[in-house]
Amino acid sequence: MRYLYLCFLTLLLTACATQWQKTSDENGEKKYRLNVQNNHTFSQTGLINIDTNSLNAGDILFSANRGIISKSIRYLSASPVSHTFIYIGNNQVAEAVGSGVRIISINDSIKDSSILAVYRHPQLTSSHANLLREFAYKHLDKSYNHFGIVKQFPYTITRKVCELPVIPRHTRHLCLNTMALIEISPIKISKSQQYFCSQFVMEGYKYAGLPLSKHNPEWISPADILHMRDDDVSSFVPNIALQYVGHLRYENSLLETPAKLVDVSTVQGVVALQIKDITSRKAIIYNNVNVRNVPQMPVLQESLLTNSYQQIAQGNFNFQ
Repeated sequence: MRYLYLCFLTLLLTACATQWQKTSDENGEKKYRLNVQNNHTFSQTGLINIDTNSLNAGDILFSANRGIISKSIRYLSASPVSHTFIYIGNNQVAEAVGSGVRIISINDSIKDSSILAVYRHPQLTSSHANLLREFAYKHLDKSYNHFGIVKQFPYTITRKVCELPVIPRHTRHLCLNTMALIEISPIKISKSQQYFCSQFVMEGYKYAGLPLSKHNPEWISPADILHMRDDDVSSFVPNIALQYVGHLRYENSLLETPAKLVDVSTVQGVVALQIKDITSRKAIIYNNVNVRNVPQMPVLQESLLTNSYQQIAQGNFNFQ
């Protein structure tokens, strides 16, 4: 009995949402596939390394670091990220941290992070980006929503009952919404215009006229926003799925699925070569660079890809 209890507790603490998807095979035959919430910060095709020149104002960033608070949040939420914030252009990011809302250099964020992933709203325009910047400066130095985090803590635990594997999507959403209404919404002590990180991102996009979801921003964690992306199972339904841009920094983590090499054919849509995994026995050579042996980080550098598109398309590559 004790063994069964421990198994159930382990399953509960590591619960992740699942969803059945109807697909068709090459013969047109209908099939069902069980999708599981992705426990990584990169896309299904792999991880792309970028620099700050690839950023657009309004991009949403997700990060983690080696600090005890970050690790606690990630273990508690079974997520690879613990923080989210907004790039507002001019090499600056706006975020809500313990000291309040602040604007700092993107380079400081990169330096302080072990993982820093970038996602983009597909409908984001320069007008939306200007409103996001306006929102950030309007709320600069506003207090952190400490009480919101206190309310999030029990909800982070109890909501895992709703996210046990194979629970139907509609049942999961009803369960999550009901628990949030009971555990978070009825208690109103914090002042308005106080934010924790994911609440700040949600409110910012709402202010800009691009709400990420119809749900109460105080219900949403950084992991919830991360799962509002293409090819993932979201706990809270997004209005529009976010699109992966790349990583400004990546270090292997026990809380994340090991990174794969990006599928080159999907980067620009013109290259036929498929690169599937760093664990391949064949070393893949581009312009005499062995990309299989990138130390500790199986990432194709963006510059390497850019310089190699024509070479790959023309067949000027080899395997060793």
